[in-house]
Amino acid sequence: MPEAIVCHGVTRTYRSPAGSVEALHAVDASFGAGAIGALVGPSGCGKSTFLRVLAGIDAADGGTVEVCGTNVSALSGGALRRYRRTQVAYLAQRAAANLVPHLTVAEQLGEGGDAIVDRLGLAERVGARASELSGGEQARAALAVGLSRGTPVLLVDEPTAELDHDAARLVVDALKAAAREGRTVVVATHDPELVSLASSRVALAHASTSAPVTRSPNATGAAVVTIERLTKTYDGRAVVDDVSLELRAGELGVVLGRSGSGKSTLLMVAGGWIAPDSGAVEVPGLRWHETSYLAQRFGLLPELSVAENVGLPLRLAEADDADVQPLLERLGLNGLERRLPGETSIGQQQRTALARALAGAPRTVLADEPSSHQDAASAELVWSALADACARGAACLVATHDAAAASRADRVWLLEDGRIRPAAA
Repeated sequence: MPEAIVCHGVTRTYRSPAGSVEALHAVDASFGAGAIGALVGPSGCGKSTFLRVLAGIDAADGGTVEVCGTNVSALSGGALRRYRRTQVAYLAQRAAANLVPHLTVAEQLGEGGDAIVDRLGLAERVGARASELSGGEQARAALAVGLSRGTPVLLVDEPTAELDHDAARLVVDALKAAAREGRTVVVATHDPELVSLASSRVALAHASTSAPVTRSPNATGAAVVTIERLTKTYDGRAVVDDVSLELRAGELGVVLGRSGSGKSTLLMVAGGWIAPDSGAVEVPGLRWHETSYLAQRFGLLPELSVAENVGLPLRLAEADDADVQPLLERLGLNGLERRLPGETSIGQQQRTALARALAGAPRTVLADEPSSHQDAASAELVWSALADACARGAACLVATHDAAAASRADRVWLLEDGRIRPAAA
């Protein structure tokens, strides 16, 4: 099999007022034409950076990068723009960043796009804009747009991170079909199924393993989170339909559901970000120090450092003790204190957002897909931090598509087409 991508000694260092960070160090890699290749390793190891170097978005500081016979390292100006336009399609980890916000999905598709969206289960959503799609639908729509460009190389960052099993299967099948058509697919992923499909793998680092988080019941007293007969409708469709649940102090509750099932809408209503059409919500309060919210899109302030983002709720509450260092260490963020969010990986940004949500010791934590961008070791840090918050008396309500999360919970609900029913924890 001929090699479509060949890299030797690739290095990439980011420099900022916080200092220099070597994201890639002397990386050698090759990927065959018409095959799937995988970049693996823990969050923050440089997988996303490597994809951006292959795409010609970031320039390597050293080494050589050759893609389809083109020396990417030597390109500039118009030649570099032509390379990006005709040779590679790059899909960033944040799905919405791959879509033009004011255009519908249909308006962004290239030749053959209709068949691709149908294959990805989005035929009925092509008239929607990115803001009208769920996180999982955005991921599939971005892939459809990328595939429809017809480039010989497809570079995809964590394509299944925010998808339930059924939606992830559609994505995996689409990537396999692209490889069968002769295209080279390189994915950065923590997904074991995608890794198993790869004919070549590049491990930028090795994730350590941690013991599963164990919890003992901490629930006390009356419910501190009460959602009663909640309904929220968009365009005549009930995204959340007559939902009721309650959670006591010290409990970890998990709402399980596929992409587009209404999980994010449920949490946003509970957090007071959007108003319900009917029903009632009771939480301890809407300020960060009472009810905190980890959004699926993080909402970090780009001009503040990691430590400043995490400490923001404490400063707003005029807390006397604003030391966030123990929390940063608990979530594996020590050493990143002075970096801006944009100077860290997506997984590190997600843990920064979780640290911010936990910083004020809130009575309630609402967390939307808190481990979706984490490798196995980092995910354990996330769940351990949530378990610790519960041990201190917080009620934590988590929305996720990861069925394995049920084993960590005191209470579990299944959300199916906006309707919820209890399930054994």
